[in-house]
Amino acid sequence: MEKTHRESVFSVDTQHVGVLDGLRALGVLIVLWFHFWQQTWLMPAYPTPFLKWIGIAQIYPNSLRRCGYLCVDLMILLSAFVLYLPYARQMFLGTPVDSIKQFFKKRFARIVPSYLLVVLITFFVALFEGYYAGRPAFAWKDLLTHLTFTEMFFNDTYLFAGVTAVVWTVCIEVGFYLIFPWLARAFQKLPLLVYAVMMLLGLAFTFGIALRIAEPRVMVNRFFTFLPVFANGMMAAHLYVLYAARVKHKAIPSVFGSLLAVASCIAVYLLFSMCASAWKEQQVWQMKYRAVLSFAFTGMVLGFAIAPKPFRKILDNRIAASVAAVTYNLYLWHQWLMVRLRMSFGAKSGSDIAEKGANTQWALTIIALITAFLVAVLITYGIEQPISRLILKKRKGSPYARNQ
Repeated sequence: MEKTHRESVFSVDTQHVGVLDGLRALGVLIVLWFHFWQQTWLMPAYPTPFLKWIGIAQIYPNSLRRCGYLCVDLMILLSAFVLYLPYARQMFLGTPVDSIKQFFKKRFARIVPSYLLVVLITFFVALFEGYYAGRPAFAWKDLLTHLTFTEMFFNDTYLFAGVTAVVWTVCIEVGFYLIFPWLARAFQKLPLLVYAVMMLLGLAFTFGIALRIAEPRVMVNRFFTFLPVFANGMMAAHLYVLYAARVKHKAIPSVFGSLLAVASCIAVYLLFSMCASAWKEQQVWQMKYRAVLSFAFTGMVLGFAIAPKPFRKILDNRIAASVAAVTYNLYLWHQWLMVRLRMSFGAKSGSDIAEKGANTQWALTIIALITAFLVAVLITYGIEQPISRLILKKRKGSPYARNQ
């Protein structure tokens, strides 16, 4: 009986890694927090009377708020982890993986319907409002590059698009999908070599090209600067399944996982603080430390994933799973909706909202948060999932895999 209890506490699931739901939800909410702060300048401090005995009267999470966009890297790392997980399972546990055709079919069903919806709606709103007035050529370029996931190849469609700004991340992801089935096979055969090549290519591009460009904002989010993040995500999945397949006595390693998770969270916070201190050089800092930050995120993923179940419950629970289910559409829509709501308050910028006072700042933040979640829920369950099931020929009521 004790053996069963120990297995129930320390065993890990390689098919669905529940803590990823919590990490994904946390990452998107921190990005959302950053974008909402940009439109409100709301910077509250949180009293902590229970910590006065150690000299902490309040928590002022300035670095998380000002550099929340760094959690996009966490989302990309989680994507690489999830994509490579079936290949790691095949390697160590002998389970099958999808064919290349099925892989692309699943990616299309998961990504494209919601992406096309947000691109078309935000484009035609911008067109109607006159954003492209006198620039018909740019309007066509903006639309066509976004429809073909090529907007990142052009500085104007990346920096000055009428389409909602956050979709650049989908372009990066699609670029990764296009090479992933073959990259994953190579990673299976020579994991250390492929990992090293991905890491070196990413660092060489970052330090040899991107950081030498006079305008860092046009280079900070290029595909090759994310190669170390993708590499660490794939290696994390590789090590996780290796752990599950080979480690027999899991109590001590699981406790170590808890310590690793805590240490990695501290490291992430310290890196965010460094970024906040960089002030006007934050994009340069981001490129220099992107690989370092991805190591800290990897520690969080592996630490939480192998920790004892009670510790995992911090991230692996129903609330986290419910939020994670709508994070894709929450991410796609939150910034655009917040900007529209800020404009409805008669404000041209976050400073205008700040001048109206704390009540207005809080009101706009709460309204935007509720609106963003409602839109995300409606699109996820009313459009994304039904279309995805239709494409994949799944019956209504069949399980819908967020990580498919």
